[in-house]
Amino acid sequence: MKRYTIGLITGILLTASALPLIAQEDASGLTLEKDGEQVLIPLGEWVAVSSAYDPSNTVRGIYLGMTVDALRIQEKGESFEWDIPIDKIGSIFTGKSTKEYVQGGIKDGCLVSVGIGVFTFIVLTGGSPVGIIWGGVFGLYSSFITVPAGALSGFSEAKAAEGNAAEYVIGDGEWVIVK
Repeated sequence: MKRYTIGLITGILLTASALPLIAQEDASGLTLEKDGEQVLIPLGEWVAVSSAYDPSNTVRGIYLGMTVDALRIQEKGESFEWDIPIDKIGSIFTGKSTKEYVQGGIKDGCLVSVGIGVFTFIVLTGGSPVGIIWGGVFGLYSSFITVPAGALSGFSEAKAAEGNAAEYVIGDGEWVIVK
């Protein structure tokens, strides 16, 4: 019982000590304001945040929230989060890049060709040892069509979504991060 109580008290103290780091914000996302107009960037949205001092220095990822003085971004495929100080932000872009759409299309094309190979292996050859060869051959040759088709599909998706992408320049006379 004592260990449980000590562990519980320690957990409460550690949690309470971390609370001041989290800003009081709307739980639905980040609010930007310019000339009375407000825009909400929801949590989980793909964003790119560029530096005010070096625009080529850009972090892309999922918007996770804010601390008292920084935005939290998690890059795709990374386990750690970036804390980007608010006073060093030059602009915030929303929406995925064309590259991300094309890569997603290529991945879908690869999955379709693997599916064709597995279908050939199981259904057409009845799972025989020769079926492994035919499944691999059909999967390989179908990838010559499905992978480029997936890339083209991803590119057309990117073009369709291009109108949804937006840039918010942060600074005096421009967009302001509302805390």
